[in-house]
Amino acid sequence: MENTNTLLYLCLILLSISLHFVLTQSAPENSLITQLPGFNGTLPSKHYAGYVTVEKSHEKNLYYYFVASEGNPSKDPVVLWLNGGPGCSSFDGFVYEHGPFNFEKPKTKGTLPKLHLNPYSWSKVSNIIYLDSPAGVGFSYSKNKTDYNTGDFQTAFDTHAFLLEWFKLYPEFLPNPLFISGESFAGIYVPTLAHEIAKGIDSGVTPKLNFKGYLIGNAVTDKIFDGNALVPFAHGMGLISDQLFETVTAQCKGKFYGLPDTQECKSVLGRVYLNIGYLNIYDILEPCYHDSSDSEKLANATNIPHSFRQLGETEKPMPVRKRMFGRAWPLGAPVTDGIVPNWPQLSVGAHVQCTVTNPCLRQDRIFMTKTTELGLRYDRVILTNETEPSLRHDRCDQAKLEACPCNSD
Repeated sequence: MENTNTLLYLCLILLSISLHFVLTQSAPENSLITQLPGFNGTLPSKHYAGYVTVEKSHEKNLYYYFVASEGNPSKDPVVLWLNGGPGCSSFDGFVYEHGPFNFEKPKTKGTLPKLHLNPYSWSKVSNIIYLDSPAGVGFSYSKNKTDYNTGDFQTAFDTHAFLLEWFKLYPEFLPNPLFISGESFAGIYVPTLAHEIAKGIDSGVTPKLNFKGYLIGNAVTDKIFDGNALVPFAHGMGLISDQLFETVTAQCKGKFYGLPDTQECKSVLGRVYLNIGYLNIYDILEPCYHDSSDSEKLANATNIPHSFRQLGETEKPMPVRKRMFGRAWPLGAPVTDGIVPNWPQLSVGAHVQCTVTNPCLRQDRIFMTKTTELGLRYDRVILTNETEPSLRHDRCDQAKLEACPCNSD
């Protein structure tokens, strides 16, 4: 009896080792990243990168960079990260925001930046996929150029297809909780993708994704809803006085976006913009990186709270993840139908705040379909568990969108 128990115990150990080997070897080893230019240390976790084909007949391929968790990759959630734009590569988030590295600007022109481990990386607690989407953004591409005439519904469909194929390549992560996340125009990408995933789960699409939720930062939802939020936000953060807020609210009748109804409204709105003119309106606690003259103007701007005049000042060697290029969509420039502009095109004739040159891998070959107003509707669909969004959409609608001139931040 004792020998039988011992044999059974040994068999269970061997089975456990075998299963562990299979699981840890499931990821495609030919996609494994072993070193990165500018980084001389040991990667804190496994990194993978490659392409997933989401449309074989067109050879439409989406590029991803995957960072396994530094904690417990077999249990920690899988997080898909999407930068906005539309047209921004998710390497924007990888480089400037929550990726595993801080990038130190090279001291000599033409040399590579130095990479330092980021102690606040999301990969400390999650497995994170940085995805270039839609096709035509960053390193993602299609052999059929008609795929660059796209829209938000098609993007959601393709990203869902990407996830299904990705989990076939990395099946060991399929049991992990899945979250989708993003910022800015991902306020459209994320809810529409969440809806696509939920429909797939309900209809029995395999593999079944263990979808648990989504998160969005500074989300685009609706241009009027978003545009009207600036003045109340500035007031709530103490950037404009109670008196100015009450005056602008009265003169503009609570409507701060679009063409002012009266000259009085236009004038008082100008006073609001003057009060916040030297701040990074996309992140008021982060400095604007212009030239030295702008820094001097901010330091001497008596209308700005004193604490805001020293943003970024510290004796620490790398206190702020300074943007080497900047990346904010210009204030008051809503996304419109048509070609997604590159940065020089976008900035012509407009004041681009807190930016220097090209902020992200933005492609001017993409023609996007504007569905910005759907952001709030899709949030409502997901949160209330409705079966269909207010504006119904199916694959036939997508075909129409691709066949005719289309619209989208």
